[in-house]
Amino acid sequence: MALQGTLKDFSLADIFQLIGLQKKSGVLTLKDGAEVVTVSFLDGSVVSADSLPKRMEDRLGTVLVKSQQITEEQLQSALKLQKQTLKRLGTVLVEQKYIGPAALKEALRIQVSQTVYRLFRWRNGEYKFSQDQKLDYDRDHVEPLSAESVLMEGARILDEWPMIEKRIGVYAGIFRRTQAGDKALSAEARSGPVLSAEEKTILQGLDGIKTVQDLIDSSAFSEFDTCRVLYELVGRDLAEKSAEGSTPGKALPVRLAAREAHLSTGMPSGWAWLLGLLVLLSIGTAVWNPANGLTAATGGEALEVNLMRQVSLTRLERIRYALQVYYLQNGGYPKDLNYLVLGGLLRSQDLWDPWGREYDYRFLIGGFELKGRDKKGEEDPELSIRSVIAQR
Repeated sequence: MALQGTLKDFSLADIFQLIGLQKKSGVLTLKDGAEVVTVSFLDGSVVSADSLPKRMEDRLGTVLVKSQQITEEQLQSALKLQKQTLKRLGTVLVEQKYIGPAALKEALRIQVSQTVYRLFRWRNGEYKFSQDQKLDYDRDHVEPLSAESVLMEGARILDEWPMIEKRIGVYAGIFRRTQAGDKALSAEARSGPVLSAEEKTILQGLDGIKTVQDLIDSSAFSEFDTCRVLYELVGRDLAEKSAEGSTPGKALPVRLAAREAHLSTGMPSGWAWLLGLLVLLSIGTAVWNPANGLTAATGGEALEVNLMRQVSLTRLERIRYALQVYYLQNGGYPKDLNYLVLGGLLRSQDLWDPWGREYDYRFLIGGFELKGRDKKGEEDPELSIRSVIAQR
């Protein structure tokens, strides 16, 4: 199977679906500027993921030390034995009983999934899939990730990441616990806010010294889940960004600002109010109508149209992911988009554009065609997705 091109022509989701569908084995190489990522597949499932120049094994040792699962002395001893025996670092760590097999499997799962899920934020780049390369992965300690699970998690990240990224900013930023956060961790705070195990772990790491990247590196959770929990802690006023070490992130696009204002409504913190005010100043009043979706009551018409188109693009991508997961689950595409709602892959409101119209969906042999329309109801080439796997 010859598979090569750019992510603009053939999305990452399409690539994973095709490889998973045909149960191919090989190595997928993706390049975006100086960044190169290789993903290894065995019978359509992901078994390894590496990014250059730092290999997964190099990151594995660092993460295990930072998360205090092994000591620096144990890591150096294992690295010395690795050079002598040419065995994998994980194998040496288990043989020396520095770490258990279950803990190693979980650490490798996080390492692989972090690398793969980060790719779903790529919008540009080149890809090439080769079936000639030899697969090199830890067969004893790696659990393959199915294409279906990767697509489902990719859809969740696509949907939630813009909000998280805006609130957290760049990874050089530093967060600390608020007084409410300290109280929540206190053994005496019996009537304080209830913390999940994830929230408690992340909150304990917010010492006003560690950067977000340090927090990710030392966390037992994935990059996305670590940032998601931090996002929620800030929203509950249990954590805040400290002035020292915080670096302003990129400007928030209007399309994400409006979307976050809607999704943040009702949060206990002042973030939703402030973000809503920024949206009002930028485009006028954004109103959520349960029947018709997001509409702008006042403001510049050009900005309003751009906002609506971007919201529509996000919804179309969400439907695309759901269709691909449906295919992997059922061996074919649905005749009607409502099957995605019945299958729990989408909500009913996801099938409508921001102007309150249903998206045009056409079932094709081996694929589908999905179309949106502009404000006037006319076809918009940029709001069109066509995927015909049988022809790839």
